[in-house]
Amino acid sequence: MNISRRRFVKTTSGTLAIGLAGTSAALQVGAAAQQTSNLTKRQNPGQADGGPLHIPAIISVPPGNVLLLRAYGRGVQKYTCPVNPTSSAVPHAILLSGNGNSENIVAIHFAGPTWQALDGSLVVGNGAKATHFPAPNGQGVDWLLIPAQSTSGSGLFSNVTYVQRLYTQGGKPPASCNQNQTETLVEYSAEYLFYIPKT
Repeated sequence: MNISRRRFVKTTSGTLAIGLAGTSAALQVGAAAQQTSNLTKRQNPGQADGGPLHIPAIISVPPGNVLLLRAYGRGVQKYTCPVNPTSSAVPHAILLSGNGNSENIVAIHFAGPTWQALDGSLVVGNGAKATHFPAPNGQGVDWLLIPAQSTSGSGLFSNVTYVQRLYTQGGKPPASCNQNQTETLVEYSAEYLFYIPKT
C-alpha cells in the first residue's frame, strides 16, 4: 500500500472509523457509487477475479442467491483477556476491492458482526447461526457462512442475504495475554463474499 496515503483504523465504542489522510474525496458518496458500480456485477462465485473458489459444501450458499461482491478484508480480531483457544473476538477491518492489491475501500467491518458500505447501507450477520469450517492452513480463523440478520439503507448492502468469510490468514487468539493486559489485537486477513437473492 502507498504509505503516503496513510490509511489507519481507529476503534470507537461499538463502531469503526476509517481515516484516509489526503484522500478524503475518495470517501465521498459519489465516488463510492462509482467504485461499487464496477464491483457489483453478478459474478459466478467459482469464476471470480481471484480464480476458482473451492468452497466446502458445508459453508456453500443455498440455491436462490447470487454473488454481489467479493472483497479483501484486512484488520484485526480483538480479544478480551484472558484468552483461550475458544475465545470469541470482535472484528475491526477495512474491505478493499478485488484481491486486496487495490487501494479502493468499499466497506468497513466491525462488531455485530456488521459490514457497512461507503454509501451507508449495512448488513448485520447472525453470528449465532453462522456455520464454521476450520481454516485448511491451520493458521487462520474459521471460514464462515453467516446468514444476514438485518439490513438497512438503500445502497450496496441493503439486500444482502449471506456473507462468506474465506481464505483467512491469522486472527487466532494468542496463547496468553501479557500481565495486566485487558485486551489483545491480532492481525488477520480474509476474503468476504456477499450474496443477494437471485432475480
